[in-house]
Amino acid sequence: MSSDPDDTSDEYEDGVSPPSIYETEPTPEEDLWFLPGPPEDFAPGESPLTFVQRQKTIAPEDWLVAERAEYRGLVRAAEALARFGARLAALPSDVVERIALQSVTAILRGEGVWLKTDQIALFRALRVSSQEETRDLERASWAVRRLMSMRTDQWIDDGLRGFLGRQAVSDLQELPNDDRALGEELDTAGRDWADQMRAMGQLHPLTRAAGALFAWRRLQITAPDETLEPMVAAILIAAGGHAPFLPVPEGSGGAPVRGGTPKDILSAFYQTAEQGALAALMEVERLLSWREKAIETTADLSGRTPPILIEAALRFPVFSADLAARLAGCAPMSARRNLKLFEDRGLIKEVTGQSRYRFWSARL
Repeated sequence: MSSDPDDTSDEYEDGVSPPSIYETEPTPEEDLWFLPGPPEDFAPGESPLTFVQRQKTIAPEDWLVAERAEYRGLVRAAEALARFGARLAALPSDVVERIALQSVTAILRGEGVWLKTDQIALFRALRVSSQEETRDLERASWAVRRLMSMRTDQWIDDGLRGFLGRQAVSDLQELPNDDRALGEELDTAGRDWADQMRAMGQLHPLTRAAGALFAWRRLQITAPDETLEPMVAAILIAAGGHAPFLPVPEGSGGAPVRGGTPKDILSAFYQTAEQGALAALMEVERLLSWREKAIETTADLSGRTPPILIEAALRFPVFSADLAARLAGCAPMSARRNLKLFEDRGLIKEVTGQSRYRFWSARL
């Protein structure tokens, strides 16, 4: 018997269309046993992404338990940091800029920003940059200034706005980087972060640094893909008075704290801290050896320019004759003559291979 195409069932007389052949029946909840259930304080209709952002930070007691469990890694990292700080004190205070440049470069590469230490150094000294690199160089310059100037935790109590160098804003519309805390949101997040740091006051500075980085992420003070600002804050806290800051090793990925249990976080952070401190210690030893050789090799040279050139070679990964002349307070021609003497005596090397716009670095 053929069916009548005009004949419709009573079930769909009210304008309800029949189900599509591509639709499937919903899976019963009892068959979804492998999925985690919603948390108790998860309101109906609330986005799960919003809930993840609002998760509470780790309690200080949990950090303490993890610190005790990872004490071997903590001891190794703390010893390496103390050794680095002690050897660094044997060099002029300006040499800390060289280590700061290397750390900032390592952090930025974790973001995918491939600046070189000499680019940052020349931008800081002579404002040399291309237009497309200016913003990243300004961020790098900010980081180097913070690492060179801050020696206490007072900036935590003073608020993050001054630390980050941001001005107060009342109208948040049409502002760039709207995925980071701004205005009152920044002030509130900064107070919450400072409260968490004070609550961790009894823990080791390296543990507090890992907790600071973790809390910064959870409070979303900066954009998730930007690690420079939270890492600068963390390595300042980690120093604990033993060094100006905790050096960051090359290839660390910028930020060793991404998530996991407190034990996992501290294990990764302590390991990165030890690697960074030992690498910086080796750099300091090389600089000390070069300085002794340079002083001995230039002992017969008179004037104030040679000693200043030695300090410039220690401070900057690369430097130009104009920068050397500015530091020495002499004419560029005089600086070039001394640079030629240093080069002939095997102390420095020219790195561009050009006849103009030349740059030198210490032959370590």
